Amino acid sequence: MREVRGDGVLSAAGAAAVLVAALSFLPIVQGTDWWWAAVIFTVAATAVSAWARSLGAPTAAGALLGLTTMPLLATALDGQGRGVLLLFPTAASSRSVLQVLNDAWVQIYADTVPAEPSPGIVLLVAVGAATAAVLVDAVAVGLGAPLPAMLVVLALAIVPGKALHTGTSGWLLAGVAVAVLLVVAADRRRRGSAPRVVGLVTGGAAALVLALLAQVVLPAPFVTDAQGLPLQPLFGSGADPLIRLGDNLRRGPEVPVLTYSTTSTDDVYLRLAVLENFTGATWSPNEADRYGVGVNDHAPTAPGLADDSGPTVTTRITAASDDAIGQRLPLTYPAAQVDGVFGFDWDSRGLTLVRRDSTSTVGSYSVRSLAVDTSAARLKNATTSLPAADRGSIEVPGSVPAIIRTTASGWTKGATTPYEIALAIQNHLRSAPFAYDEQTPVQQGYDGDGLGVIAKFLAVKSGYCVHYASTMAVMARLEGIPARVVVGYQPGTRSIVNGHTVYTVTSNDLHAWPELYFDGFGWLRFEPTPGRGALATYAPQPGASQASDAAPNKADRVTATPSAVPSATASAAAGGGSGGKGGSALPGVLRSLGIGLLVVAVLLLPAGLRRSVRRRRIARLSRGAPAEVGWQEVLDTATDLAAAPKTGLSLRAAEAALRRTLGASPAAAAALGRIRAAYERQAYGGRDQQVAADDVMAVITAMGSAATLPARLRAGLVPRSLLGVLPRARIRPLRAVVSRP
Repeated sequence: MREVRGDGVLSAAGAAAVLVAALSFLPIVQGTDWWWAAVIFTVAATAVSAWARSLGAPTAAGALLGLTTMPLLATALDGQGRGVLLLFPTAASSRSVLQVLNDAWVQIYADTVPAEPSPGIVLLVAVGAATAAVLVDAVAVGLGAPLPAMLVVLALAIVPGKALHTGTSGWLLAGVAVAVLLVVAADRRRRGSAPRVVGLVTGGAAALVLALLAQVVLPAPFVTDAQGLPLQPLFGSGADPLIRLGDNLRRGPEVPVLTYSTTSTDDVYLRLAVLENFTGATWSPNEADRYGVGVNDHAPTAPGLADDSGPTVTTRITAASDDAIGQRLPLTYPAAQVDGVFGFDWDSRGLTLVRRDSTSTVGSYSVRSLAVDTSAARLKNATTSLPAADRGSIEVPGSVPAIIRTTASGWTKGATTPYEIALAIQNHLRSAPFAYDEQTPVQQGYDGDGLGVIAKFLAVKSGYCVHYASTMAVMARLEGIPARVVVGYQPGTRSIVNGHTVYTVTSNDLHAWPELYFDGFGWLRFEPTPGRGALATYAPQPGASQASDAAPNKADRVTATPSAVPSATASAAAGGGSGGKGGSALPGVLRSLGIGLLVVAVLLLPAGLRRSVRRRRIARLSRGAPAEVGWQEVLDTATDLAAAPKTGLSLRAAEAALRRTLGASPAAAAALGRIRAAYERQAYGGRDQQVAADDVMAVITAMGSAATLPARLRAGLVPRSLLGVLPRARIRPLRAVVSRP
């Protein structure tokens, strides 16, 4: 009974350690509702697991029973009252829970930290904490290895901050160190040893030092070279590129990207990528054609143009540094020919260029593009249809919130042509009370581009280019006009260099805007974001001068400067490639050291578990545990050394086989005889017998001394006996060796 109580205290201490470590999510998820949910899930799962083990269930079975509490609690939390007795899942409640989880995955993909504590996020954190607690309980109590179990606690405290770059609080690490001390103290008391103050202080200091060391040297998960740069790459695996655009707009100093000169008399936007694929939750960019056309081949034909043989304009672009141009090449639209670059492929639908060769650098290049006659007079009577290659450009998947539909229909009431509809949507978004703000969406939890975000944006009426562009694109689709979102650079700052007009584009000029499709004109740019970009001549805003409206863009500020190419103060801008040159090598050394320590820890984990099992058995023998415990340790040691007796032998025959592993050690042979005799009396007499812990230590020490060095190394690093120990919660007679009459 005392051991059962000790197990319960240790289980509780392990659960408390997990809950303390789970506070690492404080800077990641808003509020504390998720933590209280984690408390409920963790306590329930740990209690059921410990209860099952106290009834004699194996460790694995107890852990599985603990995990079964999670669907019950998830049903109670997010099943919308459709479960049996509100707790047991039904088909309807399961659909509700799955929908909540699906929403959470979408939010994880698109949201920024600190994330809104949506039901799905709360459920995921609670389930994660409970799963970690069950694992800690199984290893610490079931296997008698509390210190290896604390690696799970340490990971829970550090990995979230590393993965999302929020850091880990020193107070949290101190709290984790205290929690580890409580686990160690509970384990010692469970074994019948009073916790020593000196040992606890030393252990706590060691735990804190280990936590601080791990926080400093371990690499961040999923890190990429570009994450060390001032800006994130806009286009890559993981997050929504529009979310990354917002992060870049809010981040740090202004970084030069490129300069350009042009023969165009209109404002020049440089396109990076077209985001045409809309899931209802996020936009994603078009990729290059799998068997597409290279940059040096003839450019694909721009869709929808009545005449693609008209006049052209030429834009000469110079990168600010060797790695300022990343995965996407800035282009004017509609591009007809690009000279001076290599290693890019065309995206024929969006008419953009995607990098194929990551080793090629971009210096200066020229883009020849068509000069399309897009006067307002011609557009007034233009029709619209669905482009053959862009059938998805009219789709709005998912359930569209009512505020989006009603707002769109209200704004376009009275508009009779596609052009009038587009102009009405643009000009309403550019007018009061809508305002440009990069921070409000983050602070109020709607920094994204899906339907739910657009609905919140229309209510708050504050956001940046991502929100305006995605809102206009969705509204245009609802009104029957094909639309998509484009990411690139607005015109930049105009300067006079040696008598010539040159535009300088920096990271502050990153921008998103919608393109709408009109028959005979193709895809046309609109500018719904107030205070950013420049209005197209065919889409003016009544009552506002274009120059003053675009003032924050600084496009009309004229500066005399002797050089057309600014010096690069940072290595890359959006979509940038690898990290800058000449930086300190210390972070790389620390990361390498961290990876090495992590690999070593993983390799030594089996050895640590095996030593913990042996220590637990010896401690139990010292307290008068049955002889089977000592016999089991002898057999497992022989198994580790690849010298185990054959199955099916009698106890005396097994002893004879084991004697050959002891070498010339009469004392060890005598100790083995006493262990066998005690276990034999227990196995056949039905009453517990005791063996001396010193006898067991003498036998296993002699086995190790007689084994070869390779056998000892293999036994230490890859202990085979763990395959038999891990599934058990209590050590039972090894009936595979003992043949009972």
